[in-house]
Amino acid sequence: MTAARWRAWYTPIALCMAVAEVLLILFGTVVRVPVWLVWVPALVGLVATVAGFRAAAAGAEGALRAFWRRLAVAMGAVLVAAISQTVDVLTMPSTGLPPLGARTLLLYVAGATLAVTALLRLPGGARSWRRLTTTLLDVAVVAVTGGIAGSQYVDWFVERFGVSAQAWWLNIAMMAIAVAGVVVVVKIMSARQSPVSRGALWWLAPIGLAGPLSTVLMTLFKPWPHLNGSAAVLPFVGLCGVLAARAQHRHVAGARPHQVVDLSAHCRGTAIPLVATVLTSALLTVVRLSTGHLSTVQVTGTALLLLLVVARQAVALAENGTLLRTVARQAMHDELTGLYSRRWFTAAVAAAEGPRTVVLLDLKEFREINDSLGPVAGDALLIAFGKRLTALAADDAVVARLGGDEFGVLLPGTGQAGPLLTANAEPLHAAGHDVLVDLSIGVAEGEADLYRQAEIALREAASGGHRVIRYDASLERRLTQRATVAADLRRALLAGEFHLLYQPIVELPSGRMTGVESLIRWTRPDGEIVSPADFIPVAEDTGLIVELGAWIIDSVCAQAAAWQRQHGPDALTSIAVNVSARQLVDPALPEIVAAALARHRVPAHRLTVEITETAVFGGGRALATVTALAQLGVSIALDDFGTGHSSLGLLRTCPVNAIKVDKSFVDGLGGTPQQEAIATALTGIAETMGLRTVAEGVETAAQARRLFELGYRQAQGFLFARPLPPAAIDALLAQPHPAAA
Repeated sequence: MTAARWRAWYTPIALCMAVAEVLLILFGTVVRVPVWLVWVPALVGLVATVAGFRAAAAGAEGALRAFWRRLAVAMGAVLVAAISQTVDVLTMPSTGLPPLGARTLLLYVAGATLAVTALLRLPGGARSWRRLTTTLLDVAVVAVTGGIAGSQYVDWFVERFGVSAQAWWLNIAMMAIAVAGVVVVVKIMSARQSPVSRGALWWLAPIGLAGPLSTVLMTLFKPWPHLNGSAAVLPFVGLCGVLAARAQHRHVAGARPHQVVDLSAHCRGTAIPLVATVLTSALLTVVRLSTGHLSTVQVTGTALLLLLVVARQAVALAENGTLLRTVARQAMHDELTGLYSRRWFTAAVAAAEGPRTVVLLDLKEFREINDSLGPVAGDALLIAFGKRLTALAADDAVVARLGGDEFGVLLPGTGQAGPLLTANAEPLHAAGHDVLVDLSIGVAEGEADLYRQAEIALREAASGGHRVIRYDASLERRLTQRATVAADLRRALLAGEFHLLYQPIVELPSGRMTGVESLIRWTRPDGEIVSPADFIPVAEDTGLIVELGAWIIDSVCAQAAAWQRQHGPDALTSIAVNVSARQLVDPALPEIVAAALARHRVPAHRLTVEITETAVFGGGRALATVTALAQLGVSIALDDFGTGHSSLGLLRTCPVNAIKVDKSFVDGLGGTPQQEAIATALTGIAETMGLRTVAEGVETAAQARRLFELGYRQAQGFLFARPLPPAAIDALLAQPHPAAA
């Protein structure tokens, strides 16, 4: 069978054929229509179904593909049977029954048998002995119910069509089709994790009614011999088949990779006895009211049905216990790693008595690893890390995955966390990759409130760049202070409590001011000065740095415009503004900068954006933002160069115009050649790559002289000037040759 693809026109064609058949039947009760015309929608509808089943098979794999292929073959047999019946109707004389040859009946039985075989071979989920017993009892309940209904159907059939050989063959064919429908219903109600879409199974179920319904229609169409019961139902068989294939196509397209215990499937399974009992009761009530008695088969079948229902419910009660235990385990354990879940871990920490230790671990940069290596490797990394933690922890420890890339370990006693701190000492093997992970670890020891304390320590480790933080009371005080600062930040921004100072950048050796770097300051209404070291990290954590940064950019551009108007366009070659890592992942930053430059009519090349190496080291969104800023014409400077994730390759991949050499390297000037090595190398690299170099933190004349000797032509530091208010910069610019104070 060649591969097929789902076509959007399958469903409209099948629907049109069903509607056309209804219209032909209605019209045929008034005017005699050609016999062959009644069969056209039936044949076209079945062709669409065979094509739909083949498309469903092509989009599936394994047992699912085999199932849809078998159904396509079964429906192909039904299509051939319909063609054969069309020939029978056109060539054979009518003998009371509609013309129906042995060949046609055999083909219908073959199609129904093939469909039943396909359904019986379809996997239905768990294979425990209880599940197998339940399935067998379900089949028996439905079979007995069908037998009771079938006995009544046979009586009706004999009364209408007699006991001729042709009539009995017709009856066998119709019952075979009905059995196929019964098997579908059993599959729907008992399968737990069937690979076939439940919607597809429900659309297949009505096909089993086609046989008995066609015989009913045969009696209704006796006044109109040009109409046929089979022709009337086959277009709807085609429509249901196409809708089943369509449901399977959509199910495969939106399939989810992980499965859990299907409680709803279990509930549907337990509904089989109830549905069977209700239907049987309704049937027997109708028969009793219409005939005044019940047959021996109906009475015996009802008794057997009750016994089967009791047995089925007894097994269901036993299965419920297993199901509840499985659900409880899923609630206690993480599905991916098999470790305990957050809920179980927090409960275990709260219930533990005596001194104990809680260790929380977070995998740094896991998202980047997951994005670069793929989710399969990411999942494998989490599983491998969970196994390593379990191996490092004590036998009586509780190891849990708390969610995402965060893990927790509960240890008895104190001073037991040492082995866990080496969890990243060796690479982890993940889907063919060896990955060395970095960790943030929070540790809390004692007897009370340990989980919260460990969370505080972990948060401090992650935000402060530390690897391991042990909880103590000072962390709580810092947390309270940080919360207070966070609450005040937005109010301060709205109240105008922030202002900017500017530190001159000078030319060596003359000391002439060529540019300035803007620095933010916060003064409370009571005169208290809040250090940037205290509020900038809080602004980063809360996200307020984006709004604060936009204010800084606009203020810097406004000040640059004012100096430009007052002192001429060449008074300062550059005015620098610091941009944080959080701002760089904001896609709106280039628009903010462009709008501020346009609003204040400042040439883009006059603005320098200072970034840190760490902020762009990983590439991604941050590097894309820097590239967009460079495309505006803004200068880019790497601040504190040499202290972060230093990489000479960064100078090639990042659109840098200048590097600012950190004060720690300037402090080594005048010492040994080893102490001067980095400062010496950087100026050579920068000159080769056509980059400007600015030495930061220059505090002595000796340092300035040595920097000039090494090739540095720009510097800033307390030797030249401390950060100054705008008015002081005005005074310097007003001098004929502005030199730093």
